[in-house]
Amino acid sequence: MATSTELMTNRQLRLVDLAGGLEGELFSGHYASRIMAQLSLPYKDPKDAQEWVRRNNALTLTLTPGHVTAQDGSRQRLYPYGVIPRYLMTWMTTEAFRTRSRQIYLGDSLTQFLATLGMNGSGASGRRVLDQLHRLAVANINIEDVRDQKSRWNVSGENFHIASRYDLWFSAKDAPNQDQLLGSTITLSEQFYEEAIKSPVKLHPQILKALAGSAMRLDLYVWLSYRLRNLSKPTTVTWSQLEAQFGSEYKHQRQFKAKFLAHLREVQIFFPYNAVAAQVQGLRLNRAAKVLAY
Repeated sequence: MATSTELMTNRQLRLVDLAGGLEGELFSGHYASRIMAQLSLPYKDPKDAQEWVRRNNALTLTLTPGHVTAQDGSRQRLYPYGVIPRYLMTWMTTEAFRTRSRQIYLGDSLTQFLATLGMNGSGASGRRVLDQLHRLAVANINIEDVRDQKSRWNVSGENFHIASRYDLWFSAKDAPNQDQLLGSTITLSEQFYEEAIKSPVKLHPQILKALAGSAMRLDLYVWLSYRLRNLSKPTTVTWSQLEAQFGSEYKHQRQFKAKFLAHLREVQIFFPYNAVAAQVQGLRLNRAAKVLAY
């Protein structure tokens, strides 16, 4: 568990207490796909942008919003963004890995569904979840890998959707307390399903809930869980690389670094001491001798 010479906030102390309580606990929880660990979704709504791009070394993710049809038949191009799509992708990956089925049932109760995401079951939360699930289902994702082979270079890529089919039922406006999903289902695309079951990243549900409220914190938790388990030797990820993957609306790198380090101080509490260290050049990652419990 990470420690710091800086004074801890009350929130950080609560996270330290949680980490201490989880230490040595056998894993039983949620999973994220490798895609989520390598590349992320928008933190804020890109709105009218034609596409949204993230980079992680040789990998480039391009997200193109799909058209969402409203109850009145109107259509808008809308991006999935923020914390909710991250919980949804975690839930879908977990269900795919658990059931070994591409078709996922949302269940009869929206309240129960939200509880699996660590969210409350209020009407406002329910509407946001279904809205973001709809946006995820229609979005197109392109991932390209560019490699320099000295005498020539190679680019390979893949286009895919999260879902190949979706069947969503929404409560009527005059029945805001009705939370029945009436058999709503999501059928994962073959590409996303294969990613989900091939090499899922283990996540602890209590840590996901503890880090709620910030999409960057959730991204850092998933990314570190993936990188530290698959690290063959110590490595430094530069600030420029981190900004390309996690930054977005910052005009100056120093602004990104300040926000990144603030979130890192909370996330690294759940990892072994000295597994992660911020340096002038970037973030130093060390393969922990102790196997992570989460």
